[in-house]
Amino acid sequence: MNKLFLVLTTLSIAALGCGSSSSSGTGGQGGAGGSGPKCQTPQEMLRCDKVLNIAHGGGLLIRPDHTILAYDQALEDGADMLELDIHETRDNVIVVMHDETVDDTTNCTGLIKEMTFAELLECDAGYKWTQDGGETYPYRDMGLVVPSLEEVLERYPDTPVNIEIKQSEPSLVDNLVALVRQYEFEDKMVGASFSDDILAELRVAAPEIATSLGEGESLDFWLKSNADIDPDYVPAGEFLQLPIQYNLGGTIVDVLHPGFVPRVEEYDMYLHIWTVNDEDEMRWLIEVQGVHGIMTDDPPLLTRVIEELGAGD
Repeated sequence: MNKLFLVLTTLSIAALGCGSSSSSGTGGQGGAGGSGPKCQTPQEMLRCDKVLNIAHGGGLLIRPDHTILAYDQALEDGADMLELDIHETRDNVIVVMHDETVDDTTNCTGLIKEMTFAELLECDAGYKWTQDGGETYPYRDMGLVVPSLEEVLERYPDTPVNIEIKQSEPSLVDNLVALVRQYEFEDKMVGASFSDDILAELRVAAPEIATSLGEGESLDFWLKSNADIDPDYVPAGEFLQLPIQYNLGGTIVDVLHPGFVPRVEEYDMYLHIWTVNDEDEMRWLIEVQGVHGIMTDDPPLLTRVIEELGAGD
């Protein structure tokens, strides 16, 4: 997820405490705001009582992110759910990678959407990963590649996934839906994006897939959360995925104001906070705020915190 995803205008700030209109979505409705069943299946895991340990990119502090190695390790380290970002190659293969280019993590350069999948497989996905500021690169020349989404879904059939659609043009929604249906992941996933338009397209194409709220939808919810509950408001999605704070032109705004999580639960929604790697913040989110899930680059740390606080299944 990006570090900054909302830009409030002066008018938006002035609207705090006032209701604003929102169009109703059709996908991913329902849920129980953290009061669901025990976590035995991927479907239950998405909506159960425990705090979800969501491995952001598989946990980039532990292994090269968005690789099969990272996802395998994250599950071994106790992650409940895998977070992955997707793009599509020139020959229409959906692949798992955070950025739209391969520049930041591999020894290649270029836009994913301008490369074929065969060209992408030539890139070393562990080339730039380091834990010591660049003194060593332990995963160079280890054969790590950028995985396809199909490989991920096939490898982890019993693991819920959060799939964030990064690419907007050309649209990959139809191909995503076809792949998700092929591997029967419709009810094992959350469809996410910062783009309201992409999410609207996904909800029309596959109303059975639960979604998060997009950027504008999240802002609308946050504004409404400062006011009295609106009986006519229907959230466009079932999941909220937000940072702890917004940096708004140098002004820090707390997302988790008093009463925010109870308001999320009043609307039968679930709140996932990103991206948290600090132990004290993890404990505060679980003990004080009562969030439903945390995205982290350090799954083993979050596993330990959840176990120590008794916030697991």
